[in-house]
Amino acid sequence: MDVATFFRPGTRATLWGVDARVRAAHGGDADALARVHLESWRWAYTGLLPESYLARLREDELAARWWRRLAAGEMEESIRVLELDGRVRGFVTFGPLREEPSWLGYAGEIYMLYLAPDLVGRGLGNELLASALSELARHRCHWSVVWVLSKNERARRFYERAGMKLDGARRWDPFGERAVPVVRYAKALNPVFDFEAMRTRSSIG
Repeated sequence: MDVATFFRPGTRATLWGVDARVRAAHGGDADALARVHLESWRWAYTGLLPESYLARLREDELAARWWRRLAAGEMEESIRVLELDGRVRGFVTFGPLREEPSWLGYAGEIYMLYLAPDLVGRGLGNELLASALSELARHRCHWSVVWVLSKNERARRFYERAGMKLDGARRWDPFGERAVPVVRYAKALNPVFDFEAMRTRSSIG
């Protein structure tokens, strides 16, 4: 089965011999989300973020943070999980653009997208991204952005293959005792929208 077939929220299918689906996250997912969060960060960001910062990450603290977010019902942020044989193995979070006030109501943002390390490269990240972008388009976002560590070549290739392009925005994000550079990718979700003109007016190009 094509992985894209089951990436409609709530739809079940058999993928590689296991039961697979994407669904909205709930409070009972906090521990599993924390586990994937921690495993994926330590796998993806070793050598990119300070070692001391990664070493300080604790699964129980991440679980508590996830539980608070889910319990608070922060519905401006949508959280979907990839479930394989009843186990959460990946997630994507997305919602309105958090910056550029002139874009409010027009743009969405992918906040986080992570998979268990053993699933990377199987097409599941592509489908989680497509699922999030489709939902943003349904909410009338004309385009979406995502911030990526500038030295994270794997992630940059992933978003570039998905049709996202650098939009010129850059910043430094703090991680523990050190700040690291991040760059922003964008993708039009509405083919008739004048994406380049809007980028120019918002002074990010």
